[in-house]
Amino acid sequence: MGKVGDCLNRQQKSQTPFLSRLSLYLGVAFELPGTILGGLLVGYFLDSYLGTSPWFLIAFTVIAFAGAFMRLLHWAKFARVRDGKQIEKDDPAH
Repeated sequence: MGKVGDCLNRQQKSQTPFLSRLSLYLGVAFELPGTILGGLLVGYFLDSYLGTSPWFLIAFTVIAFAGAFMRLLHWAKFARVRDGKQIEKDDPAH
């Protein structure tokens, strides 16, 4: 019996390049705004509950933007590796 990821690898290999890229871009398109919206909502509800407006809203929005940016860097690195482009070890971005 193979590893759990083997089925996904076979499925990814059978996809056309268009569908593969489309799935990556759709994932990014929903994940980044979702992260930011989640931070906004958590901050808003904490401020409403604790009466500390706008401090938690600001704090969680900043944290959400930082998390979304880190996730975007991760997606970019994943896309580069998946497309077969080598990442240099001396590259300061990685």
